Amino acid sequence: MAPGSRGELSSFRSRRGPGVPSPQPDVTMLSRLLKEHQAKQNERKELQEKRRREAITAATCLTEALVDHLNVGVAQAYMNQRKLDHEVKTLQVQAAQFAKQTGQWIGMVENFNQALKGFLVW
Repeated sequence: MAPGSRGELSSFRSRRGPGVPSPQPDVTMLSRLLKEHQAKQNERKELQEKRRREAITAATCLTEALVDHLNVGVAQAYMNQRKLDHEVKTLQVQAAQFAKQTGQWIGMVENFNQALKGFLVW
């Protein structure tokens, strides 16, 4: 008989004695092993997802802390720039007033010199 034919299968079955278990418990064992494997896989997936969420949360917190730290420096630089702009404007106004006052003083000195020359010529 050729291997795998019905006659071989029936002879295999007939060789099984009273102490040989039927294939049903093997199927039950495989089914149980498969369920355990799937349960472990699900646990691993849940753990991996939990760790992924924790990593995202930690990365978000780190990013926010870095941005806050940088923003403090940027805010300080902005305030310093505003103060400098205000000081520059004040200095420009004062320089313009000083130039005007200096022009007036120069005019007064020239008038005084002219008056002295006229007084001395007499």
